[in-house]
Amino acid sequence: MTPINTFILAVLQGLTEFLPVSSSGHLAIIQNFLGLKNIPVLFDLILHLGTVSAVIIVYYKIIRDILKDLFLWARKGKKEKQTVTSRGNVKLFFYIFLSTVVTGIIGMVFKDIIKSFFYKPGFVPLFLFITGIILLTTKFFSVRNREIGQIKVDYPVIIGGIQAIAMLPGISRSGSTIAAGLFLGASRRFAGMYSFLLAVPSIFGASLFEFISTRNIALSSLDLGTISIAFTISFLTGYGSLKLLIRFLTKGKLYLFSFYCFAAGILGLIFIK
Repeated sequence: MTPINTFILAVLQGLTEFLPVSSSGHLAIIQNFLGLKNIPVLFDLILHLGTVSAVIIVYYKIIRDILKDLFLWARKGKKEKQTVTSRGNVKLFFYIFLSTVVTGIIGMVFKDIIKSFFYKPGFVPLFLFITGIILLTTKFFSVRNREIGQIKVDYPVIIGGIQAIAMLPGISRSGSTIAAGLFLGASRRFAGMYSFLLAVPSIFGASLFEFISTRNIALSSLDLGTISIAFTISFLTGYGSLKLLIRFLTKGKLYLFSFYCFAAGILGLIFIK
């Protein structure tokens, strides 16, 4: 990994991880264009660690409240549990846990099929077009503004399944899960928050699992300087893109990213060899 390649991939990861344009799809196109093969697993893990850290910073108050109420819920008696539960943070935690389990099960069952598409970059433009269509449909959703108190158990199950499908390169994880949340009646705020909080265990967990399974190869492939640059840049760009997407989402402008996905899909058809 040259410094220039490190910079390009880290910026790309940070910008596209949360913007609903598919980070995996863009990385597949750029890696193909630059002729980069066999990117170290550790490098991929560091990039995801940077972007996940951005989520933690942006939503640290909500994460703090979830952990606090979960601790109180585990210690208090029945009456006190009801008070803690009424705040919705414990329910949110278990819903995120359920979504993560659903994603994990589907991901494990179809692991080989999903992984095979990463060696077939010709499919990326098709999946980018699909992402564009998904985003465009959000323009026509009637927002029902449901928050955690009105969200039923089908929500985390469906979102977990959608997130598993978004493992395919070119299908945006954030775009598809937010769109599904809006379709299920969640408010824009909740749909976005749920998608981003779900990214913490899902993205980092999947990357860590991949790293552990190949750690002997990964550990010897990168120097400290490359790791530091990759983490810092992916964190900073990830933080900026996350704040930008939240702004677009709250204004109901998520569909605007669909035009970018269509354009990226066309460019992918041109440049992918």
